[in-house]
Amino acid sequence: MDVKNFQFLKMQNKKHFHIFSKEIKDKDIIHYDVCILGGGPAGLTAGIYSSRYGLHTALITKDIGGMALLAEKIENYPGFVGSGIELMQKFSEQAISVGTEFLNSEVANLDKDRTGFVIELINGKVVHSKALIIALGTEKKKLEVEGEEKFLGRGISYCASCDAYFFKNKNVAVIGGSDSACKAALLLAGIAKKVYIIYRGNELRCEKIENNRIIQAKNIEIICNSVPIKVKGKEKVESLIVKEKNKKQEIKLDGVFIEIGAIPVTAIVKKLGLKIDKDGYIKVNEEMKTNAKGVFAAGDAVKSKLKQVVVAASQGALAAKSAYEYIS
Repeated sequence: MDVKNFQFLKMQNKKHFHIFSKEIKDKDIIHYDVCILGGGPAGLTAGIYSSRYGLHTALITKDIGGMALLAEKIENYPGFVGSGIELMQKFSEQAISVGTEFLNSEVANLDKDRTGFVIELINGKVVHSKALIIALGTEKKKLEVEGEEKFLGRGISYCASCDAYFFKNKNVAVIGGSDSACKAALLLAGIAKKVYIIYRGNELRCEKIENNRIIQAKNIEIICNSVPIKVKGKEKVESLIVKEKNKKQEIKLDGVFIEIGAIPVTAIVKKLGLKIDKDGYIKVNEEMKTNAKGVFAAGDAVKSKLKQVVVAASQGALAAKSAYEYIS
């Protein structure tokens, strides 16, 4: 993309390009074949495969590893048992070894041009790519009850593996009944005095092996068919108000861990005109192609029945193959 073409495009499509914070000249732009947004299992795998296809590849992320970093122990990735941090370190080391370039920044602005995509980063760099792989993953859902924002960092947490240590010999609650919630409860059970699992459903939705471990744990109590309605305290969390049908109860607590799922991170890419389903996930076909030419998506931002590292990795590989075929 030469300077004349870019400036012409900028004048013709002001609604697209006025967002950039500075005059962009061709010599200021770093050119790649593929740019990958997101550094979780999907993004890292896409980087490995894309680089092995011989494509000049950049991976743009603030945090390498994504949500997988929060996993205290991964037991369902074939050939590996260990922490999410350990596994993601292996992924990133392999990506680097085959030539993937890591741009450690967030995306400030993103748009199309005639030959691909222009991406402005928060650190001031501007990159251009022929193809784009979206692997931004998800972010934790908020409980949205009174006291949640007030006590964030003072008893409210969204990461058990990060903050469990601060609740040694204390009473805590985990909100949610999925795999992530149950794993958080088991982790906390080895540190805290008492762990309550507060879940709105009739029974937990975790894997059977995790459910059996919870049943065997002496300091875990499950409270089903209940929803939290208020977090109370003065300077920090002191209790949680829970509603079961028309009955309310107050549970004395020191901490509340929120594990009620996640929502796709797609805001930055919506201007590309990607089709998004009613739950906010990017729509793709079996080759991880979106409806937008040259744009592919993989990982937790794509709807799948199983949200696991192994699934995200396979989708990243497929997205990279499709990007290679598109460029070829």
